[in-house]
Amino acid sequence: MSIETIFMTFIVYAFVGWIWESIFCSIKDRHFVYRGFLLGPYCPVYGFGVTAVLLLVPENAGTLLNLYFNVVVIVTIIEYITSWLLEKVFNMKLWDYTNVPLNIGGRVAVSVSLFWGIGCLILIKIINPFFQTYIQLFINNTKGIGPIILAILFLADVVTTFTFTMTTKKEVEANIDESDTENAAIKEYRLKHLFENRKSSKGRTRILQRLSQRPKNLRLHNLNRIVKNYPNLTFKKMKRNEK
Repeated sequence: MSIETIFMTFIVYAFVGWIWESIFCSIKDRHFVYRGFLLGPYCPVYGFGVTAVLLLVPENAGTLLNLYFNVVVIVTIIEYITSWLLEKVFNMKLWDYTNVPLNIGGRVAVSVSLFWGIGCLILIKIINPFFQTYIQLFINNTKGIGPIILAILFLADVVTTFTFTMTTKKEVEANIDESDTENAAIKEYRLKHLFENRKSSKGRTRILQRLSQRPKNLRLHNLNRIVKNYPNLTFKKMKRNEK
């Protein structure tokens, strides 16, 4: 696969994973849950996992049983490494299998890996060929510019998230409630951090007021609307004497 195809495969499945996790967790918790540690609508672990499987385990990897066990091993390794990195670098724990039998540090579990193995078989044989058709159409119709734009936006999200987490680590930890397993407080604290230097806008002022009135175990019923209506990538600090 070309670099453009690899990236688009990653971003498509990261988005699909975000939809799956958001719907599943929203139904489970009976309120809207905005999954993922980035602001954008994607869960990179799904993108990395699926892309790695597609690259490392070709469709002609022997029998279905052989393909299945190869997939299980790859997905398990990726899930463990991703969980470790998120916890050590970003101080976030997006999933915990501690209560699931045969788990390793709560990061991976045998039953979960076996489930992902079945899902990846279906993906390789049925779903991915369909997606790849439209991925190629997107690349061709945008003359290769589409993937570049999406890559810039994604990298900007990753860099700003990493920078925010590293520079405001103590403040973020102070705003985390132990019961907030979806890291909702971190996202809303980050939004507040981005908006607080642009109080001249009435819309942003209203958002700040709402955020300041919410408890630590924040819920993200309106996060999607906030992000959509108040883009945050171009914010800059304003001087006190500016009106």
